[in-house]
Amino acid sequence: MSTAQNIFLVYGVVILGYGFLLGVPLAAARMKSPAASHHLVMTHLSALMQGAIHLGLAYAISATDLTSWLATTAAILVVAGSALEATGGTVNWLQGTGDQFAEKSLGFRFNALTGPPAIIGISIIIVGVVRGL
Repeated sequence: MSTAQNIFLVYGVVILGYGFLLGVPLAAARMKSPAASHHLVMTHLSALMQGAIHLGLAYAISATDLTSWLATTAAILVVAGSALEATGGTVNWLQGTGDQFAEKSLGFRFNALTGPPAIIGISIIIVGVVRGL
């Protein structure tokens, strides 16, 4: 297995575990109220989706024609963007943020950093997959 595949595999499993773990405070909040923190719900769901996405990318990266260093760089960029998003949601939840955009919260700042590395990384992978077919 390549380094890029290992990066996606490890992050995918870890973020899935984190998503499952967030189910505990989510269930506790729902036992007390018909609603839970928007940021907790979104981070829980996002972590579960990220797990599936990254596990899929562990396979997809094998279909590319990318050099090892470029595939590894792309994997690091995608994982960094995803981890920033999970961190931002978690921080917003823990700080009781309302509207992260209006408040320009710390979580918002983490989330604002998500796009560039994730978009660059996934773009490299898309090109690699298309060329590798």
